[in-house]
Amino acid sequence: MRASDIPNFDELSDLDRVRLADELIASIRKPEALPAPIAHCIELERRWSEYERNPSLAVSEEEFWAQLPSGKE
Repeated sequence: MRASDIPNFDELSDLDRVRLADELIASIRKPEALPAPIAHCIELERRWSEYERNPSLAVSEEEFWAQLPSGKE
């Protein structure tokens, strides 16, 4: 289906189009079955390549959590 198949789609305001998009996204039944966004895959590959060049960049899970802001500031 295309946007042009929706009756009166061309007459919707930009705000109504965003609301419609939000409703469509919220109605997805199995989001885990969707492919990862391309931008996520690219970023993962970039980070993996960076790690392979310099493994000392990696931190343990404990170090990772310790570096996060506590939110108590």
